[in-house]
Amino acid sequence: MKKSGSSIEDVVKGVIKDLTTRSGPSEEEVACLWKLAVGEAAAKHSKPVSLKKSLLTVNVDDSGWLYELSTQKKSIIKKLEDKFKGKKFKEIRFRIGEIK
Repeated sequence: MKKSGSSIEDVVKGVIKDLTTRSGPSEEEVACLWKLAVGEAAAKHSKPVSLKKSLLTVNVDDSGWLYELSTQKKSIIKKLEDKFKGKKFKEIRFRIGEIK
């Protein structure tokens, strides 16, 4: 009797294929390029936590840095797009949150 659906082997192969053919940057790549785009001081007070489609969500440790980075949003987007070579960012959303 043949079972309907995929075997576990097929599912695992599919997951591995998705991971190896993914077109987006890794979490480490985003963190490294974030530091290059905003500078050492701002990077100590902020951390990218999510990149979905063209929305980058960044945690910031206090309201002062949230304001500072928000005022530089257009410049940061341009720098990130230059460093990501072809990746477009529509928005960066800053929020107070844990950065460590």
